[in-house]
Amino acid sequence: MRPTPSRLLAGPVVPFVLVSALAVTAACSSSPEDPASIAAAEETIGTVRSAAVGDIAEVTDFGSNPGALKMFEHVPAKLAASPATVLVLHGCTEGAANAAKTGWNELSEEHGFVVVYPEQQTGNNPLRCFNWSGEYGDPTNLQRGKGENLSIKQMVDKTIAAHGGDPTKVYITGFSAGGAEAVLMAAVYPDVFAAAASIAGIPYYCTSTFSEVSSCQKPGKSLAADVWSKKVKDAYPGYAGPWPRISVWQGDADAIVGTGNRTEIVKQWTDLHGLSAASPSATDTVDGQARSVWKDASNVAKVETYVVAGMGHGVPVKPSAQCGTAGSYAIDRGICAPLRIAEFFGLTQASSSSSGGDGGASGKPASSSSTSASSSGGDGGASSGGGSSGNAATGDDDTGYGRAASTCSFAPPRPSRAPVSLVGLLALSLLLGRRARARRAA
Repeated sequence: MRPTPSRLLAGPVVPFVLVSALAVTAACSSSPEDPASIAAAEETIGTVRSAAVGDIAEVTDFGSNPGALKMFEHVPAKLAASPATVLVLHGCTEGAANAAKTGWNELSEEHGFVVVYPEQQTGNNPLRCFNWSGEYGDPTNLQRGKGENLSIKQMVDKTIAAHGGDPTKVYITGFSAGGAEAVLMAAVYPDVFAAAASIAGIPYYCTSTFSEVSSCQKPGKSLAADVWSKKVKDAYPGYAGPWPRISVWQGDADAIVGTGNRTEIVKQWTDLHGLSAASPSATDTVDGQARSVWKDASNVAKVETYVVAGMGHGVPVKPSAQCGTAGSYAIDRGICAPLRIAEFFGLTQASSSSSGGDGGASGKPASSSSTSASSSGGDGGASSGGGSSGNAATGDDDTGYGRAASTCSFAPPRPSRAPVSLVGLLALSLLLGRRARARRAA
């Protein structure tokens, strides 16, 4: 006899549904700050996500990992000789699998570089935000060689050693809290990263005070260019350059991270390069989007910025050109940010704005009197906190995100417990009904 839908539900799938529902119910019914709740949620989320990670693989032995992050990588089928390394950081409420859907793996296959996806854990931040602003007043993660930034640096070291990577071709990009963390990494390790890119990010050291996190995100903090650049110089005392080049992206309709942050990042990094934020070398339109670029006397682009018209909080992708998959925070606006960023980094033959050799392992401190940790860093220090992300996949709706009592001051509303509990009860009733029918048949 052909099985009916009710019998299918009463079959082996029911225990799975029941266990899954109960696990989610338990995870959602406790405070997000509760260690037991965090551990349970971490285990459940990790189990579900592992089947969807696809063509990225976890690397577990990359160092002491004081920031307690996870590391995933994509290694292309045809790895280039002495390949470049690109780190891609996700936004809040996301993971490595989300970042891997924005188009970087495809570029890796085409150009032979390795992509590394650091992943935040709920034990560090309940909303999986990279902790760009310090955790409740603890500035550890903003300090070179500590916390999450050292964990990410160790991922770089591991990748170069494992794949014969070129230490002068190391790059980093990120979105939202990941964008802020990318700027942070370029600031604390200017001798490691040749260039960086920030999508809806925040300047380095906007704050380390919890009460200021929200205002740093929106509307953002406006400071003089030399004040911003001094914060970067103070991150590695004695370092005289070269400084990483930087590409800065944001949608002009971003309602989560204030659009003024794009201007402030430009001020911070143009001043480091001895340029004026008020005087770009050129402005043009790329794939319909406004671009400005600041070049040095040798005509090398040191800073560039893209303003994506009509886009909310997200990463611009272009699925029609095999660039990413549209979804949550991956927004089809007819321009492929990963491709344009890869060009800026100098990873594609189409690059017209990069020269290589800026920043990276060739940079040296100006004197041996530096009090900072060495480029390998030292262990220790707590991880830091803060970040933001969130809007609909269309990028046109940034509503529905209220303030939460964590360093991610913009957080999705706490899920209702009732619907999840009802699912569990439904599954239980189906299971009990099956047993009752079995007894009657006997």
